[in-house]
Amino acid sequence: MSVKRELLYNINVRAVSRLARDAMSYNMRALGLIIITLLLLTAGEADDTDAQGWTCGYRGLCRKHCYAQEYMIGYHGCPRRYRCCALRF
Repeated sequence: MSVKRELLYNINVRAVSRLARDAMSYNMRALGLIIITLLLLTAGEADDTDAQGWTCGYRGLCRKHCYAQEYMIGYHGCPRRYRCCALRF
């Protein structure tokens, strides 16, 4: 009788450990997908210079084109193909 109990115990432990391993594998895949998605979202924003808020000179902002109420100061302090724009006030 003790042989049957031991055999049943070993079978149940193996089944439970297999279920736990499968659940952990699923959770790790989900976590990896979430991390990759977050990394891709943050990497996409790095190229948008307006979102980073580059500043130049005194109260100037780097933009590709200055707005109507702004004037262009120059290119110093801005990334390539951007100009320093400041308000007219």
